[in-house]
Amino acid sequence: MKIITLVVIILLACNCHAKNKIVLAAEDSWPPFSRSDGEGISQQTILQAYQLVGVEVEFVVVPYARALHMAKMGEADGAFNVTKQQSTIAQFSFGEEPLLQAKASFYYPSTSHLDFTSINEAPDSLVIALILGYEYGESYEMNRSRFKEIRVSNQIQIINLMLKNRVDMAIMFDDVAEFYLSKMQVPTTILKKGQVNHISDIYVAFNNKPEIQPLIDKLDLGLRLMRSVEQP
Repeated sequence: MKIITLVVIILLACNCHAKNKIVLAAEDSWPPFSRSDGEGISQQTILQAYQLVGVEVEFVVVPYARALHMAKMGEADGAFNVTKQQSTIAQFSFGEEPLLQAKASFYYPSTSHLDFTSINEAPDSLVIALILGYEYGESYEMNRSRFKEIRVSNQIQIINLMLKNRVDMAIMFDDVAEFYLSKMQVPTTILKKGQVNHISDIYVAFNNKPEIQPLIDKLDLGLRLMRSVEQP
């Protein structure tokens, strides 16, 4: 604990003239991690980590695909709730510390007889509902060309597509699916939950401008400091 605190003091002293404000694009439809106003578990984690290392954070709330575009084009310094995988590493810079971990599963209409152990078992031409811009793991990326994707902007649209039997299945993060089913005041059994597709470490994805690197390092440091305090 004392060592980490000393590192923080040294880092701040050495970077007193460096940029100490960051603008992050927050998605608006991934509760409880990021609600319609951008607030949620992810935002609170980022705020706490950066506060520990003296960085002010400004959030711009937009749909997820727009958040990624803003980060990529430099309209924001970064976007969060991003999975670090081959497709995102090619476009963004990442720190070493994830914000959190989230589990995603296969979901089917309640009358469906489908039940795959992995996406590798899914037949060609399967119609899958997904969120615009979301990443669904390396295995899905390797198979996605075999499927017909229907990409929408929010989770309620995905649920409604399944309720109307417009798609064969969807991939949803479990906490998010539970949140929306509760919000819609429908039983969880209205959908059939299948096997786990993937468990993702969730990160902030930063643009590739060299001057962003000190802010990436500071987030890593802040997250490590938070977790050292949380440990018994």
